[in-house]
Amino acid sequence: MFSRTLHRAAGALFAVTALTATPALAADAWKPAKPVRLLVGFAPGGSADTLARLLAEPLSQRLGQPVVVENLAGAGGNIMAYRLSQAPADGYTIGIAAAGSMAITHVLNPKGTNYKPTDFTPITLAAVQPNVVIVNKDVPANNLTELKEYFQKTPTATYGTAGVGISNHLIAETMLYKLGVKVPHAAYRGAAPVITDLLGGHIAMTMDNISTAAPLASQGKVKAIGVASLKRAAQLPNVPTLDEQGLKGFDMPTWQGVFAPAGLPADVLAAYYAALQDVLKQPALIEKMAGLGSEPVTGMTPEKFGEFLDNDRKQWADIVKAANISLEQ
Repeated sequence: MFSRTLHRAAGALFAVTALTATPALAADAWKPAKPVRLLVGFAPGGSADTLARLLAEPLSQRLGQPVVVENLAGAGGNIMAYRLSQAPADGYTIGIAAAGSMAITHVLNPKGTNYKPTDFTPITLAAVQPNVVIVNKDVPANNLTELKEYFQKTPTATYGTAGVGISNHLIAETMLYKLGVKVPHAAYRGAAPVITDLLGGHIAMTMDNISTAAPLASQGKVKAIGVASLKRAAQLPNVPTLDEQGLKGFDMPTWQGVFAPAGLPADVLAAYYAALQDVLKQPALIEKMAGLGSEPVTGMTPEKFGEFLDNDRKQWADIVKAANISLEQ
């Protein structure tokens, strides 16, 4: 169950996207007549915000209008998702979102959210990144076994992520569940304040994207304990995977996709899909993303992205049930 990963699901879909493009996606007639808002559900400095800012300039050039990044941090991306769901479906408001707001929220609290999956138009999957377990440099642990022992001996220790119900929260909870330890979780409004408190020793551990974790670990500001993928990360070649350290099959990357409000006209959807495909294939963008440990995704049509999201929600439902994860964590 835990080895059924987002990355593999995406890979399986990429192989068929060339055969599933619809005639509507071949058109590119719509052009915005005013600036476009690109909403991000997290504070500046995290992987979603970084991706948005990398996309904004080339997307502006492609669309012929400024694309302005707007951070609406809080509630694990759910504040932004709600605002996006309420925006007019006219092409002037789009958003970068991830599994937390687009899949996990509805698994954890299907009746208590103020928006639902059908409130959005999926445009395309844009990027995936491996996740890394990092700890404060003073935590007496250099591998997964020692980290487990530390948590068992230190009941006051806590870990933090950028919100309840985001993918990194559930990935961390899955890891802790498989290790057989229970650690209190602190939810933050974004990745940057998590790192601030990790560096300050207010929390012991976080699970974060490689783009954030690798520079900190390389500079000796934190210790990287393990990579939550089946292969080691190029940015941290000496850090073993969780799979290597005994959690067999543990392969849980993070993804980000581009969404619009439900009811986006077909010509607007086609224009955005075509523009994003061009942007995500630009060598300069690919190079910048690779430097951050992020892999651009191309060729996933809106239809296939919708299927990907359905499969993702099923995966998270299995994880939530197996690990008995709740909103209170």
